[in-house]
Amino acid sequence: MMGLSLRGVSLAVAGGMALLVAACTTAPVQTFPDVTWRHLSPIEFSAGPIEKVAAYGVPAANDLQPDLPFNLGRMAMKWPDDRLETAGTSDILRYSVTDASITTEDLKTTGGISGMFTDDQSQKVDLKVGAKLELLTQDGTQKAEVSAVVERSRTLSESMSVAEREKAIYDETAALLMDLDRELDKQIHQNMGRYVLN
Repeated sequence: MMGLSLRGVSLAVAGGMALLVAACTTAPVQTFPDVTWRHLSPIEFSAGPIEKVAAYGVPAANDLQPDLPFNLGRMAMKWPDDRLETAGTSDILRYSVTDASITTEDLKTTGGISGMFTDDQSQKVDLKVGAKLELLTQDGTQKAEVSAVVERSRTLSESMSVAEREKAIYDETAALLMDLDRELDKQIHQNMGRYVLN
């Protein structure tokens, strides 16, 4: 019985050491804040409730979002929370995110001995987001609509760490969402102005 007890203790110690080594060697997961537009003045519509629709579908096979600690589509869905207000009528505002992708493409890099001394751009990242805003009557008749699609691209060098790559893609994502806001704001005031109160 004593032999079994000592064996059990040995196994427990070995397991604990393995967990400790794993904890020491695992890189901490980065966290990134959601992009917001709370610093901007809201656009007030002569309308009632706001509906939100995620219409961007399943990510493509080369979409990076499942492996990133943030999500473009989810952040884009929050745009009306910060930027739209309604008052006055029973008309409905329906906001749909129609596209949200962060795809990647490997680039050709220098091979052989020269490649060991060259820091090439090894990956191209393409970001795209699209959204649509509709003003509808209670029975679903469309009174007005605007839409916007914006895109950005950037390359990543092969010497970048995982953390550096994630930060670079996040920065580009934040810039893309600000592009979307500017385009939607412009379209709203140009094409839905008679329904805007401010």
